[in-house]
Amino acid sequence: MDQKTNKKQLRSHILERRKALPASEREQYSAHICRHLLENERIASARAIFAFHPFGDEVDILPFIREAMNRGQEVWLPLALVEQRRLIPYRFTGEHMLKQGVYGIMEPDPEKAEEADVSLLEAVVVPGVAFDRHGGRMGYGGGFYDRFLAGLDRLPFLVGVGFSMQVVEHVPLEPHDIRLDGIVTEKGYFQS
Repeated sequence: MDQKTNKKQLRSHILERRKALPASEREQYSAHICRHLLENERIASARAIFAFHPFGDEVDILPFIREAMNRGQEVWLPLALVEQRRLIPYRFTGEHMLKQGVYGIMEPDPEKAEEADVSLLEAVVVPGVAFDRHGGRMGYGGGFYDRFLAGLDRLPFLVGVGFSMQVVEHVPLEPHDIRLDGIVTEKGYFQS
């Protein structure tokens, strides 16, 4: 089986399992994940954090985002330019500055939001479909995060976020895939 087929099957399998997670468990696990993110020293000390607005059955990190903002941290959310396969971070100031994006994901409205200065970025909370304990991450297949990270002058602290059932033995990686510094699940933080 080639790598592309392998990735496609793994992505499909994990997404089915994640979708099957009961809403009550998803809510409980998301709360644990938010707590672990808030307790992480590297995240807690970051002045600027690039996060994401959860959608569908992803981990709900909105409580983490609100608390990070309450403690004075700057939180950024991505605007996806699908045709260019790029992410542009904007400063998040509240739900009022969001609009529904191409994939149904809430994202910054450039008319109401200020573009972030990427030179200030200290941490990225990265969504994904599958993760491994060696920093491997498999996203949704668009390469948006890898492309964004590759364009930075220096890599910030990179932490993947997902449920423990999204952690596998080995995520098939390609040369351009950027490894994470760790992952947070409902069971805690695991350094790569």
